[in-house]
Amino acid sequence: MNGGIFILQSFLSNLGILLLMHLCINTAYHLSEEKKIRAAWLPAIHIFIVALTVISMFHFPFMSGGHRVDLRMIPIILLGFFHGWKYVLPVVAIASLYRLGLGGPTAIQGTLFGIFLPAAFSILAKSIGVRKHLYLYLFGVVLLSWAASDLFSAKIRLFLPLPAAFLHLGALLLAIAVMYFFVEMGRRHLASTRTLQFLADRDRLTGLYNMRKFEEKLRDNSRAGKPMFIAMIDIDRFKEINDKFGHQIGDAAIAKIGKYLLTHCGPDTIVARYGGDEFILCMATDRILTVKQKLEEIRKGAKEQTCHPIYGNLPLMLSLSIGMAELSSPAQLNEAIEEADKQLYLAKRLGRDRVC
Repeated sequence: MNGGIFILQSFLSNLGILLLMHLCINTAYHLSEEKKIRAAWLPAIHIFIVALTVISMFHFPFMSGGHRVDLRMIPIILLGFFHGWKYVLPVVAIASLYRLGLGGPTAIQGTLFGIFLPAAFSILAKSIGVRKHLYLYLFGVVLLSWAASDLFSAKIRLFLPLPAAFLHLGALLLAIAVMYFFVEMGRRHLASTRTLQFLADRDRLTGLYNMRKFEEKLRDNSRAGKPMFIAMIDIDRFKEINDKFGHQIGDAAIAKIGKYLLTHCGPDTIVARYGGDEFILCMATDRILTVKQKLEEIRKGAKEQTCHPIYGNLPLMLSLSIGMAELSSPAQLNEAIEEADKQLYLAKRLGRDRVC
């Protein structure tokens, strides 16, 4: 009876360590989404947490009668299965060195069968690229790892009795089921958070930033200290498109130009939908000529964007008028927009499809 209570307590200790690992990793990813942790730090944080988890389990074995087993393979399998070799190999290296440093008659076998092989099986499963029924592949990896650790390795080291081996298997399967549930819930919650953040930052029709996010990015860019330039971009004869073909085609034209701007502008350029058929662009550069050249590229490329109003009609050709102004600081954004708007209206008066 006491032995059974000890096994249960030890198993729950292992499971508690696993759940604490999941909580820490999940928290790190959410802090990264909130920009409180740099995204570049996440891999190192993730690897450190998993390595610490595996090492902790060395000190919380369960089962009695001289046979010490734990759940160390579970975090290794989860890491390799969901994140691949770049994440799991550092953990394997750290955990293996620690285990070998502890010594003991089964140090080499425990490292090989309890760390290396589960990692190899999980990387193999990851490389297969499974998309459906992930849990079946995950359970398969656990079964293979258990068989190698408790059955095959018995020919090399002290024999593990079958009752103990199957008790270990039950503990592994229960642990992986619990962890799979929490990992999946965490992944879905993170995906939902990212979707909500995307919708909060982006214009739904075009996928471009909305003005709130544009101003936030503008403030971030201003810290680089480079001169900044604002451009107001307008679709030519948009009212005629709406009146002649309807609002659905008008929205299609806006979406077409928005997608074009989204893919054409590089990381040094911030683009947002200003409102209606008008877009706003900010570029930080030391040379005004660079901005003019970029805007000319955008104007010329936009003429290749077409809409199809109705079946049988010729494609509807689109063009842009662009007005540009210098932005001295984010605080002067409204003044810069007003000046860029004046240049935009000048471009329209001069015949449209040009940069002023």
